Amino acid sequence: MWEVFLYINPLCSYCLKVEQAMIDFTRKHEIDTQYHFVTNYNMATINDYMQLKGFKITDINERTTASQEVVEAAKLYKAASCQGNKKARNFLMNLQEQVNVLNNPFDDTTIKRTINNSGLDYKAIMVDKESQCVVQGLKRDQQLSMEMNIQKAPTAVIFDCDEEAKPGVMINDFGISTSQESINAAVNSQLKCELPQADECINSNTVISLDKFRR
Repeated sequence: MWEVFLYINPLCSYCLKVEQAMIDFTRKHEIDTQYHFVTNYNMATINDYMQLKGFKITDINERTTASQEVVEAAKLYKAASCQGNKKARNFLMNLQEQVNVLNNPFDDTTIKRTINNSGLDYKAIMVDKESQCVVQGLKRDQQLSMEMNIQKAPTAVIFDCDEEAKPGVMINDFGISTSQESINAAVNSQLKCELPQADECINSNTVISLDKFRR
Protein backbone atom coordinates (compact mmCIF):
# COMPACT_ATOMS: atom_id res chain seq x y z
CA MET A 1 0.00 0.00 0.00
CA TRP A 2 1.19 3.48 -0.85
CA GLU A 3 0.44 6.60 1.13
CA VAL A 4 0.70 9.66 -1.08
CA PHE A 5 0.78 13.26 0.07
CA LEU A 6 0.07 15.41 -2.99
CA TYR A 7 0.61 19.12 -2.41
CA ILE A 8 -1.37 21.10 -4.94
CA ASN A 9 -2.69 24.50 -5.90
CA PRO A 10 -6.49 24.11 -5.63
CA LEU A 11 -7.00 26.22 -8.78
CA CYS A 12 -4.28 24.92 -11.09
CA SER A 13 -4.76 23.00 -14.34
CA TYR A 14 -1.16 21.71 -14.25
CA CYS A 15 -1.75 20.28 -10.76
CA LEU A 16 -4.95 18.68 -12.08
CA LYS A 17 -2.96 16.86 -14.78
CA VAL A 18 -0.42 15.61 -12.23
CA GLU A 19 -3.22 14.44 -9.94
CA GLN A 20 -4.85 12.51 -12.78
CA ALA A 21 -1.53 11.04 -13.94
CA MET A 22 -0.74 9.74 -10.45
CA ILE A 23 -4.21 8.28 -9.96
CA ASP A 24 -4.05 6.62 -13.38
CA PHE A 25 -0.62 5.13 -12.54
CA THR A 26 -1.71 3.60 -9.25
CA ARG A 27 -4.88 2.22 -10.82
CA LYS A 28 -2.98 0.76 -13.79
CA HIS A 29 -0.53 -1.00 -11.47
CA GLU A 30 -3.29 -1.96 -9.02
CA ILE A 31 -1.59 -0.25 -6.09
CA ASP A 32 -3.78 0.22 -3.05
CA THR A 33 -3.24 3.92 -2.37
CA GLN A 34 -4.29 6.32 0.34
CA TYR A 35 -4.21 9.84 -1.05
CA HIS A 36 -3.86 13.04 0.93
CA PHE A 37 -4.49 16.05 -1.30
CA VAL A 38 -3.03 18.98 0.61
CA THR A 39 -3.68 22.51 -0.61
CA ASN A 40 -0.56 24.62 -0.69
CA TYR A 41 -0.62 28.38 -1.05
CA ASN A 42 2.49 30.48 -0.79
CA MET A 43 4.18 33.12 -2.91
CA ALA A 44 5.22 30.61 -5.58
CA THR A 45 1.73 29.08 -5.72
CA ILE A 46 0.08 32.46 -6.11
CA ASN A 47 2.57 33.49 -8.81
CA ASP A 48 1.91 30.29 -10.75
CA TYR A 49 -1.85 30.85 -10.56
CA MET A 50 -1.48 34.47 -11.70
CA GLN A 51 0.53 33.35 -14.72
CA LEU A 52 -2.09 30.72 -15.58
CA LYS A 53 -4.79 33.40 -15.45
CA GLY A 54 -2.74 35.87 -17.48
CA PHE A 55 -2.46 38.31 -14.57
CA LYS A 56 0.46 40.70 -14.20
CA ILE A 57 2.69 39.56 -11.35
CA THR A 58 3.28 43.19 -10.32
CA ASP A 59 -0.41 44.15 -10.29
CA ILE A 60 -1.41 44.46 -6.62
CA ASN A 61 -5.14 44.23 -7.31
CA GLU A 62 -4.78 41.12 -9.44
CA ARG A 63 -2.46 39.57 -6.84
CA THR A 64 -5.06 40.23 -4.15
CA THR A 65 -7.76 38.63 -6.31
CA ALA A 66 -5.59 35.59 -7.04
CA SER A 67 -4.69 35.15 -3.37
CA GLN A 68 -8.31 35.39 -2.27
CA GLU A 69 -9.46 32.87 -4.87
CA VAL A 70 -6.78 30.30 -4.01
CA VAL A 71 -7.46 30.59 -0.27
CA GLU A 72 -11.23 30.39 -0.85
CA ALA A 73 -10.77 27.26 -2.98
CA ALA A 74 -8.65 25.71 -0.22
CA LYS A 75 -11.40 26.44 2.31
CA LEU A 76 -14.04 24.91 0.05
CA TYR A 77 -11.97 21.75 -0.42
CA LYS A 78 -11.31 21.40 3.30
CA ALA A 79 -15.04 21.88 4.00
CA ALA A 80 -15.89 19.30 1.32
CA SER A 81 -13.62 16.78 3.03
CA CYS A 82 -16.05 16.79 5.96
CA GLN A 83 -18.40 14.88 3.62
CA GLY A 84 -15.82 12.30 2.56
CA ASN A 85 -12.29 12.44 1.20
CA LYS A 86 -13.10 10.80 -2.14
CA LYS A 87 -15.97 13.18 -2.86
CA ALA A 88 -13.77 16.09 -1.79
CA ARG A 89 -11.02 15.04 -4.22
CA ASN A 90 -13.58 14.78 -7.01
CA PHE A 91 -14.83 18.25 -6.11
CA LEU A 92 -11.31 19.68 -6.14
CA MET A 93 -10.45 18.19 -9.52
CA ASN A 94 -13.79 19.31 -10.95
CA LEU A 95 -13.18 22.83 -9.65
CA GLN A 96 -9.71 22.96 -11.20
CA GLU A 97 -11.22 21.88 -14.51
CA GLN A 98 -14.08 24.37 -14.33
CA VAL A 99 -11.84 27.36 -13.62
CA ASN A 100 -8.66 26.66 -15.54
CA VAL A 101 -9.68 24.26 -18.31
CA LEU A 102 -13.20 25.38 -19.16
CA ASN A 103 -12.30 28.97 -18.18
CA ASN A 104 -15.42 29.52 -16.11
CA PRO A 105 -15.20 32.33 -13.56
CA PHE A 106 -14.43 31.46 -9.97
CA ASP A 107 -17.78 32.62 -8.66
CA ASP A 108 -20.73 31.23 -6.72
CA THR A 109 -22.40 29.82 -9.84
CA THR A 110 -19.33 27.77 -10.74
CA ILE A 111 -18.77 26.74 -7.13
CA LYS A 112 -22.39 25.63 -6.67
CA ARG A 113 -22.38 23.70 -9.95
CA THR A 114 -19.15 21.93 -9.01
CA ILE A 115 -20.39 21.05 -5.52
CA ASN A 116 -23.66 19.64 -6.85
CA ASN A 117 -21.92 17.69 -9.62
CA SER A 118 -19.64 16.13 -6.99
CA GLY A 119 -22.58 14.83 -4.95
CA LEU A 120 -21.94 17.19 -2.04
CA ASP A 121 -24.23 19.32 0.11
CA TYR A 122 -23.84 22.96 -0.99
CA LYS A 123 -25.38 24.56 2.10
CA ALA A 124 -23.28 22.47 4.47
CA ILE A 125 -20.06 23.40 2.66
CA MET A 126 -20.91 27.10 2.73
CA VAL A 127 -21.34 26.87 6.50
CA ASP A 128 -18.40 24.56 7.18
CA LYS A 129 -15.86 26.58 5.17
CA GLU A 130 -16.06 29.36 7.74
CA SER A 131 -15.89 27.02 10.73
CA GLN A 132 -13.04 26.85 13.21
CA CYS A 133 -12.53 23.22 12.24
CA VAL A 134 -11.69 24.22 8.65
CA VAL A 135 -9.50 27.10 9.79
CA GLN A 136 -7.49 24.80 12.06
CA GLY A 137 -7.34 22.12 9.36
CA LEU A 138 -5.80 24.55 6.88
CA LYS A 139 -3.28 25.67 9.50
CA ARG A 140 -2.26 22.05 10.04
CA ASP A 141 -1.87 21.61 6.29
CA GLN A 142 0.39 24.65 6.06
CA GLN A 143 2.42 23.41 9.02
CA LEU A 144 2.79 20.01 7.37
CA SER A 145 3.95 21.72 4.18
CA MET A 146 6.67 23.52 6.11
CA GLU A 147 7.75 20.41 8.01
CA MET A 148 8.05 18.46 4.77
CA ASN A 149 9.86 21.41 3.22
CA ILE A 150 7.39 21.74 0.34
CA GLN A 151 8.56 24.56 -1.92
CA LYS A 152 6.05 24.44 -4.76
CA ALA A 153 2.92 22.85 -6.12
CA PRO A 154 2.59 20.22 -7.35
CA THR A 155 4.84 18.12 -5.11
CA ALA A 156 4.27 14.48 -4.24
CA VAL A 157 5.63 12.62 -1.22
CA ILE A 158 5.21 8.86 -1.48
CA PHE A 159 5.55 6.28 1.28
CA ASP A 160 5.45 2.53 0.73
CA CYS A 161 3.59 1.30 3.80
CA ASP A 162 4.53 -2.31 3.04
CA GLU A 163 8.20 -1.46 3.52
CA GLU A 164 8.42 0.43 6.79
CA ALA A 165 12.20 0.82 6.59
CA LYS A 166 12.01 2.45 3.18
CA PRO A 167 12.11 6.26 3.33
CA GLY A 168 9.56 8.40 1.58
CA VAL A 169 10.35 9.87 -1.81
CA MET A 170 9.59 13.45 -2.79
CA ILE A 171 8.87 14.28 -6.44
CA ASN A 172 8.55 17.94 -7.40
CA ASP A 173 9.62 17.94 -11.04
CA PHE A 174 7.04 16.76 -13.55
CA GLY A 175 8.52 18.54 -16.56
CA ILE A 176 7.88 21.93 -18.11
CA SER A 177 5.41 20.76 -20.73
CA THR A 178 1.75 21.25 -19.82
CA SER A 179 0.47 18.45 -22.08
CA GLN A 180 -1.21 15.54 -20.34
CA GLU A 181 0.87 13.07 -22.37
CA SER A 182 4.15 14.64 -21.24
CA ILE A 183 3.08 14.76 -17.61
CA ASN A 184 1.91 11.14 -17.77
CA ALA A 185 5.32 10.13 -19.12
CA ALA A 186 7.14 12.05 -16.37
CA VAL A 187 5.00 10.52 -13.64
CA ASN A 188 5.34 7.00 -15.08
CA SER A 189 9.12 7.21 -15.39
CA GLN A 190 9.51 8.35 -11.78
CA LEU A 191 6.91 6.22 -10.06
CA LYS A 192 7.96 2.99 -11.78
CA CYS A 193 11.20 3.20 -9.75
CA GLU A 194 9.09 2.86 -6.60
CA LEU A 195 7.38 -0.35 -7.67
CA PRO A 196 8.41 -3.41 -5.58
CA GLN A 197 9.51 -5.34 -8.68
CA ALA A 198 11.37 -2.41 -10.24
CA ASP A 199 14.90 -2.94 -11.48
CA GLU A 200 17.64 -0.61 -10.28
CA CYS A 201 17.11 2.75 -11.86
CA ILE A 202 18.54 6.21 -11.44
CA ASN A 203 16.28 8.28 -9.23
CA SER A 204 17.33 11.82 -8.42
CA ASN A 205 14.26 12.65 -6.38
CA THR A 206 14.64 13.95 -2.85
CA VAL A 207 14.43 11.20 -0.25
CA ILE A 208 12.93 11.96 3.13
CA SER A 209 12.84 9.75 6.18
CA LEU A 210 10.04 11.06 8.36
CA ASP A 211 8.43 8.24 10.31
CA LYS A 212 5.98 10.58 12.00
CA PHE A 213 4.26 11.15 8.63
CA ARG A 214 3.47 7.46 8.23
CA ARG A 215 -0.11 7.39 9.43
